[in-house]
Amino acid sequence: MNEGAILPERFPAGTSRYTLAMAKCLSPLAPVHPSQMERAVVHALVNLVQGRMLEYLADRICREFEIGDDHAQMRMVTVLMGIFSDEFFALFRSKIETDPELVIHIARRIVRKEGKLETPPHDSPMRTPSDRFYPAIFRKYFEYRHLDMLLEMIESDAEIQRIILACLLERLAGGEEMHRDLLELADSDPEGTTSNLFMGYIRRDNVETLLENVRSGRWREDLRNLKKKMAHLRGETSPSPELNLANPPREAARKSQGG
Repeated sequence: MNEGAILPERFPAGTSRYTLAMAKCLSPLAPVHPSQMERAVVHALVNLVQGRMLEYLADRICREFEIGDDHAQMRMVTVLMGIFSDEFFALFRSKIETDPELVIHIARRIVRKEGKLETPPHDSPMRTPSDRFYPAIFRKYFEYRHLDMLLEMIESDAEIQRIILACLLERLAGGEEMHRDLLELADSDPEGTTSNLFMGYIRRDNVETLLENVRSGRWREDLRNLKKKMAHLRGETSPSPELNLANPPREAARKSQGG
């Protein structure tokens, strides 16, 4: 079962910690008693494969926004683990229960692929070989066929938006004090509407407008309009035409499953 495994020390620098752990599990030197190897390896690999898939999603978001902060990516993965509960992985886990060898096959594919990948740095806007490989894994084994929809849903999450904002505003905001003020405003809104509003400015390349509106206080009117718009989408009130939503509603993720 461990035949042909790649040892962790043979991977390129910067290889995912999840992939390195998979390689260790699959290594002939894995310190597991033969009678327990199958159960222990399957259990470990299920969690590692899931973690690697979430890490790929975080990597895609970081590259989209040109975020090169490894710590920010790790925070995203932690948030994603909370967003994607067992329901997201239910189909994958049911397949593994039926065929435990399947997760070993998937882990082998990941280990072999990453053992020879040369991935550009996180701040590179170009697509990488992983952008063909991991979407194929999502489609075949997780049956999520519309990855762009899934990424849009993730980017609408309040915690993910705060992480993105923290990185972008540090680069774009007009000085340390303004950067701090903007983050405090976003953090003070647990519902995430403020983060959603600020992300809308940034997506439209209106950073200067954002800074000007925050200084003048006009951003609060935009926030009220956005809250009205979101309430209308939930069927709670009449629409307000002043402002378009920065991101699609989370229900779009449901459409990313199935044909």
